[in-house]
Amino acid sequence: MRILAVDDDENIRELLSASISAETSHNIVTVPSAQKALAATRWEEQKFDCFLLDIQMPGMDGIELAQHLRAQDSYKAAPILMLTAMAQKKFIDRAFQAGATDYITKPFEFLELFSRLTNAERLIAEQDRLNRRRAEISALKHDLARSYDHSLSEPVELLGIERMVGYVSFENYLLQLSRMKLMMSSVVAVKILNVQKVFRNMDRGLFRSVLQEVGGLLAAAFDSNEDIITYRGNGVFAVATSSRTAFSQFALEKDLNRKIRELPAVRLARSNVQVCAGEPVSLLSLTRAGSLNSLQNAVARAEARADSYHDILQMSARVARRGSTEGEAPQNRRAYEALLQQELQEKQVAKG
Repeated sequence: MRILAVDDDENIRELLSASISAETSHNIVTVPSAQKALAATRWEEQKFDCFLLDIQMPGMDGIELAQHLRAQDSYKAAPILMLTAMAQKKFIDRAFQAGATDYITKPFEFLELFSRLTNAERLIAEQDRLNRRRAEISALKHDLARSYDHSLSEPVELLGIERMVGYVSFENYLLQLSRMKLMMSSVVAVKILNVQKVFRNMDRGLFRSVLQEVGGLLAAAFDSNEDIITYRGNGVFAVATSSRTAFSQFALEKDLNRKIRELPAVRLARSNVQVCAGEPVSLLSLTRAGSLNSLQNAVARAEARADSYHDILQMSARVARRGSTEGEAPQNRRAYEALLQQELQEKQVAKG
């Protein structure tokens, strides 16, 4: 793996160069400033695979440098590891929003650094595998159904949305908050209902546009600079929010679904796109493993709520058919709710 390390401290540059060269097979290049780093990305014949960036540097800082790197086609997905003394949450938030993949605080242990570099190497290998997979699918045009399933489940990156990051970066963000004991937030998941049907009924470009627009609505709903959003795949979005105000998943659903109807891509698709939100899961005082477990729990709650939506819709259809068959179709909301309540009670009795 070819690494570019950027730090204005000569001692740090020499330490990184000596240790990485001695203990790993990676090839490391070091530069003292963001400006020289950008020059290296433009003029080096061989591209870099990974970046180690200090934050505090004269002129352009490491977070701005990360933004410039992400603007280059060659480095839109390259692992960017922040290597910095800045341990405050505001710097962690800004770094991940700018495109950082991981975050390491000084002073650091070299075993930890090597472990994070190994994770970056695995990420590169996975990206290469996905790129080869896409190329094969595009070239051969075979097994179309499988390619569709893969595309639906893939945690694609939605670019151009403020505070929206890739899924790997989102997990690393939660892990970094737990390492720094900054877990003062919660995570909530939002899922597109009947996403398989929505996906089947749209071409891939239009489905991607729907994801992009729904992501934009979430960014507007969670508008704090400390709120980070990701798309996990399979129609599921996740939001890490530091809001301390009372949160209503039902109010969020209502607001999102009202606005989704007016989205250009949804209107163009002429498809019924709705979302549901799971209950928020607290991230307070969690271990590193606990933070990821909470993320999984938040996703599971959204999935369960989506399943309950599906059950209610099916029961509603049965209630309507029963009323029609009996010649007693509900004529008002109270009568309809009574029949639906009866159906729910019958289902509960059958379960237990």
